[in-house]
Amino acid sequence: MLCPFALLALPKRPLLSEEVIGTAYRKLAGESHPDQSGGDETRFKELGEAAAILRDPARRLRSLIGHPPGSAIPPEAADLFPRVATLLREADDLLARHAAASNPLAKAVLAAPLKKLAAELDAILATIKGWNSHLEARLSALDAAWPSADPEELASLADSFSYASRWESQLRERKLSLDCL
Repeated sequence: MLCPFALLALPKRPLLSEEVIGTAYRKLAGESHPDQSGGDETRFKELGEAAAILRDPARRLRSLIGHPPGSAIPPEAADLFPRVATLLREADDLLARHAAASNPLAKAVLAAPLKKLAAELDAILATIKGWNSHLEARLSALDAAWPSADPEELASLADSFSYASRWESQLRERKLSLDCL
């Protein structure tokens, strides 16, 4: 696949708005849609993948600097990792215990721990939201310094976005499961 920036005819920058990406994608995808006369299914799929890459800050930054995912955990993620891992494990355990509970009394006994866990999940999600805000501010600053931004800093930022989005998704999934009980 060609460079996602080139495929969508967008400037190679660390920061692109959803609106800019969406407009470029819709214009080109409309022209290449397989249902259109002269449409090209392969190009249409490539445009969709390019838009998905550019919408994800971690993937966009890695594509921009040609850097694969890092092997070292970013410092901010290292600080959060034990708490996130513990909460995910506790959520999985409590959800499994609730599913295995065979009567209303057994489920009622789990109500207090489930409520406490839901509050802890809300707290860590708020922490990750704050971390994401910090990452967005760093991204804006690096975009302002573009093209002289440090590639290693961009790579570190990509790794941080990757951890933040993955953990947020996992935690929200567990929270939703708890909310549905």
